[in-house]
Amino acid sequence: MQITLGQPYSFCQRGSRLYQEDARYPDCDSPQAPKPFFLVCDGVGGSAFGEVASTTVCKAFGQALDLFDWTLPFTLHDLSKTLGKAYKALDRAAGSHNADMATTLALVVFHRGGCLMAHIGDSRVYQIRPSVGILYRSEDHSLVGSMVRQGSISADEVATHPKRSAITRYMEPSRPGRQRFAATVCQTVDVKDGDYFLLCSDGVLDKADEDAIVDLLCGSCNDWQKVEQLAERCATSQDNNTAILIPVAKVCGGCMPDEYACCQDVVTQRIKCSQPLYVQDVSPKDESFTESIYRFIDNILN
Repeated sequence: MQITLGQPYSFCQRGSRLYQEDARYPDCDSPQAPKPFFLVCDGVGGSAFGEVASTTVCKAFGQALDLFDWTLPFTLHDLSKTLGKAYKALDRAAGSHNADMATTLALVVFHRGGCLMAHIGDSRVYQIRPSVGILYRSEDHSLVGSMVRQGSISADEVATHPKRSAITRYMEPSRPGRQRFAATVCQTVDVKDGDYFLLCSDGVLDKADEDAIVDLLCGSCNDWQKVEQLAERCATSQDNNTAILIPVAKVCGGCMPDEYACCQDVVTQRIKCSQPLYVQDVSPKDESFTESIYRFIDNILN
């Protein structure tokens, strides 16, 4: 399938914080001719050099995916390799002094096989269809998110809970005896003309709940005005607040290519992966000798 995007719009604001620890890719309000992938990262509050962590991950993804062949589908194996490169970039950025830095990740990739959405932490990914509402919302890797899913607290109690900022997954430099945190991944081919994809840090949700976001995106003003209104609403947020709005202009072909549908490491429906995705390299059973050599060299160089 071929997904043609409209003009994306974005904002990245400091809110009431002294420092900006959010980062985004691409890093501009009106990206021109952007590549088909977008990220929002939020440096973990209370950790040293959170701004370094968020910026490092955005740049690492940008550098890795800028070289991707977008005539091909973007598989879970591709995501795993890219995550691995981002984690290695965090290791290099941390050195011996900044080992406590960390960041969340929210990612959307549009590709030949559909749309991949992935997240680590509490930065959100939404797919919104104006005629329907929210089709997909990432579930936060957070303490209160777990409590809601377990029935310990209600969704209404999250906004005032004293532990609402505590997250249970994040990207950080390597630590002895600790495995890298997994990304929760959603693959979908249910993408239609007029859909919106929204990435945002949790500071946006401090001032705009989901009902307000849906009402805004279903309104009659143009996309730039929608983002401007959301930015104005979030300007006084207690936290840094960043959002990227990506409109879908046109979708051609609703079926996945045969070679993509046959891949063993791909979720072909709009559901979460049944198994957590860790960042160690995935070696498909049918990998050729030549491909294994290329993968070996890639691992050494990166």
